[in-house]
Amino acid sequence: MKYWIYKNTHKGVFVKVKGEKMIAEVIIGISHESLDKIFHYIIPETMENEIEIGIRVLVPFGKGNKKVEGFVIGLCNTTSIDSNKLKEIYSIVDQVPFFDEHLLELAKWMKEYYGCRMIDCLRTIMPSSMKIKSEYFIRIAPQLRETALLDFKRRSKEETEILSFLMSRQKYILLEDVYDIFGKESSKYIKKLSKEGIIEIQEEDKIKELSYTIKYISINKDLDLEELEDIVELYQSKKNYHAQARILSMLMINDWIPVNELKKALQVSNSSILSLANKNIVQIEEVEIHKDPYSHMDFKSAKPLLPTQEQKNVIQYIISKLDHSKGDSILIHGITGSGKTEIYLQLIEEVIKRGGQSIVLVPEISLTPQTVERFKGRFGDQVAVTHSKLSLRERYDQWKKAKEGKVSVMIGPRSAVFTPFTSLKLIILDEEHENTYKSEISPKFHARDVARKRCEMVGGVCVVASATPSLESYFECEQGKMELLTLSHRANESKLPSVEIIDMRKELELGNRSIFSVALKEEIEKNLKNKEQTILFLNRRGFSNFVSCRKCGYVLKCKNCSISYTYHAYNRSIQCHYCGDKLKVPSICPQCGSSHIRYFGVGTERVESEVKKHFPDARVLRMDLDTAKGKYGYEKILDQFKSHKADILIGTQMIAKGHDFPNVTLVGILAADLTLHLQDFRSAERTFQLITQVSGRAGRGELPGRVLVQTYDPSHYSIETAKDHDYMSFYQKEIELRKQLNYPPFTHIFLILITGTNEKLVISSAYKLMEIMKYLNKKDKFELFGPVPAILSKIKNKYRWRIIVKCDDRDLLMKYSFYCISKFRSILNTQEIQIQSDIDPLMMY
Repeated sequence: MKYWIYKNTHKGVFVKVKGEKMIAEVIIGISHESLDKIFHYIIPETMENEIEIGIRVLVPFGKGNKKVEGFVIGLCNTTSIDSNKLKEIYSIVDQVPFFDEHLLELAKWMKEYYGCRMIDCLRTIMPSSMKIKSEYFIRIAPQLRETALLDFKRRSKEETEILSFLMSRQKYILLEDVYDIFGKESSKYIKKLSKEGIIEIQEEDKIKELSYTIKYISINKDLDLEELEDIVELYQSKKNYHAQARILSMLMINDWIPVNELKKALQVSNSSILSLANKNIVQIEEVEIHKDPYSHMDFKSAKPLLPTQEQKNVIQYIISKLDHSKGDSILIHGITGSGKTEIYLQLIEEVIKRGGQSIVLVPEISLTPQTVERFKGRFGDQVAVTHSKLSLRERYDQWKKAKEGKVSVMIGPRSAVFTPFTSLKLIILDEEHENTYKSEISPKFHARDVARKRCEMVGGVCVVASATPSLESYFECEQGKMELLTLSHRANESKLPSVEIIDMRKELELGNRSIFSVALKEEIEKNLKNKEQTILFLNRRGFSNFVSCRKCGYVLKCKNCSISYTYHAYNRSIQCHYCGDKLKVPSICPQCGSSHIRYFGVGTERVESEVKKHFPDARVLRMDLDTAKGKYGYEKILDQFKSHKADILIGTQMIAKGHDFPNVTLVGILAADLTLHLQDFRSAERTFQLITQVSGRAGRGELPGRVLVQTYDPSHYSIETAKDHDYMSFYQKEIELRKQLNYPPFTHIFLILITGTNEKLVISSAYKLMEIMKYLNKKDKFELFGPVPAILSKIKNKYRWRIIVKCDDRDLLMKYSFYCISKFRSILNTQEIQIQSDIDPLMMY
């Protein structure tokens, strides 16, 4: 029986039943399977008017009544548990709830859809800046201070040093400070002393204060001018009141002054100000100040552009959906330069006119500066921006503006999908194909899924857009689950750049062992003479270690899985990380007999040094994670290049999309093969996307663009179709292959990662889990692969093995996989082995 009625406001209407206690349904802030359920706590009478759904509290938990964080997700006045056994809530952490009814429902959906814990979903939705961190303090037990050091003989040298240090301090000491002095290895001695009762350890929850306030002072508005002048005259005549008279004289001329500025200007003390406040002559008010991370930038006001007929058709169609949406999802397939951003701007303008709010998601931080410029220029202070390079306080300020309804637009990466808007009408995912929309930590959500679900819940419209849509999204359009709108022309009527494929095998035959083909060097030289800009793109993503023949382009692939083998330098072997097949690297190419077969890879730093060697007078910029550090690192590099302070920009995928450089007429793609032969069934798709996206950076101004693609596999369909800017031909070829090999979107994949520091235990655990999975797969409904070492087989001293499960029924796949994992855990109950899982993974490592 509920005694509350949930309304559109955050607060419910509570009907207190006489003699009955109010009870909160709480999710405990400990991420563990056994605790992933609702706990009931009594709400103290003093908190009855303050506790509401979505608010964060501190509660006693466990036998020791440890103080832990919790979130109120429901209220009731009855429970099956004896009310005498229920504990009371300690305190309320925040005055404002983090979750309204829609975000709470979204968290519940995420828990079921991704098979994760509720607390992980709630913490993902709340701003990271607001998370509670525990701090530990230690001291010698007061009753033992005199005797702690007496028995030196039975104490180790390390224990004696720690106790001597603690004896010299009277109060609790931060445990981190002790580790700084004695090293992390001292933890085992501290644990031993704690077990013996010699030292006490105290845990305190620390919430970082992120709001920034300024105190302002003004004359009490209830005083009239004549009365105030009499007070000033009286104070001027009294010896000890001169400071107060000066304060009032200034406030009569400049009302509403920051207290610190007034103190500095008049050289007066706090006591003079407080004396006036206590007599109600002045009033002091604390005002929260929001810091704008883009206040240093000058955004010029911009008017809407006149849309092309194609753009107009798309805009009008989506506007027609805004007023009657039931959670519509629309894919805009628009070629590079087709003016998708202008469509977003005009759609958002319509949403604002209707009193609604919009979220714009961008795939990575490199897109933000240019996107911010466009949106701030159009909508000014109605736009908030969030991303990982901002400080915690800046992110908190942006979140709070959204929470309080002070902005209408939020721009940011995948986490911005949880912006606490109450009048949400539109969510846009730009470059929807990007894998950065998928989280790699629990809950492993995809922002596209969450955006679509959120729009479905609130009756909004979800627009996803790309020049190279993911196969899953385009397939959904074909299945009628999403609507498809197409932009086939550039907005400024400029032509797509011409693309030339350079066969690097022929370069090798001619004796050119450089990373630059002869044609690319000539084109760069031409651009430098014409004072036009060049982008050199290195098609590299993390672990691109495959073996190929430099003469014929042949790449060693697993016969069982049609996936490239991964090269392991330590023993010169190659292995398939799907089925486990393992071989020694051949000394000659199996296809042409050439000895030019070896590991393939190159980095941005080497490209930069080669450019400087061949073109010593060229001004060169390199953009990667090393050079683009800091809050405005990307911005500075992009601004320098845009203002033509450099001739050549070198980079990886962070320069491949979203940027508009009118003077760039040449793009060189140095190694198209690098993503083509990753151990991933999506490698051809990623290659096509990257080549198409980076090609789109050329010829966006008045001058025509040209693109040179260097490859050892010029006949591969992903490269040939990218050359012709032909998405449909690529899609048709790739979707047919996926169907034949039973890969997504025709099936679902469940990836299981077994990790631990003990290699033998990790391997035996992986085989034990596979044994359980095979036993429970009696009807062969599931395809099982592995166990094999993960592509990244060791990270931070942890060994990693993986198992892959495939099934076309997503719900059945999750139930089976989680049941197998739970069976395994019941048999091998050890903390030494960790198991991670991911449904529909985008990265297969």
